[in-house]
Amino acid sequence: MLPGLDAKVFIPNIYTKNTLGGDMSYCQFLKESEVFNLLEEPESKAVAELAEERKVTMGTVLGKEGDKGEEFYLVVEGQLEISINAALAEPIPVTIATVGPGQISGWSSMYKDGKLTATIKAAKSSKLLVWNAAKLHEFLLRNCGMGYRILQQLLAVVARRLVNTRVALMSCVMER
Repeated sequence: MLPGLDAKVFIPNIYTKNTLGGDMSYCQFLKESEVFNLLEEPESKAVAELAEERKVTMGTVLGKEGDKGEEFYLVVEGQLEISINAALAEPIPVTIATVGPGQISGWSSMYKDGKLTATIKAAKSSKLLVWNAAKLHEFLLRNCGMGYRILQQLLAVVARRLVNTRVALMSCVMER
């Protein structure tokens, strides 16, 4: 058993429910993503088992800034646009990030109040891995070693997005 993986939670079966086609499974895809890349194979399998695949069409709004977020997304194919409303003379949407394969969105749904810090919209038709944020959070609390490694990567994503937000807002102000 791997350190940080609780035997009561780990599901030791072979993950075959979803594949990306060819020889790549979702387990392998997770290992190449920006948040789950530090996981060992059995951990990736356990996390993948908690996800569902969802296809969304271009323009689909997955969540609005300020709403309670209930899902955590990993882009498999396509792109999601992440935007905030800039509080200038009039609120205008400002795109702060566009995320593609291997990147996440909906991270704020994993925290206490779960309010989304941005609006998430499909910039292209997309295939996503989707986790119920509360269930994933609970799973990671029971598997602290794994949760810590995911949190390390998640904090790096949040830090990059904060820089992107600052740059986007500065550009918006300069245009006015």
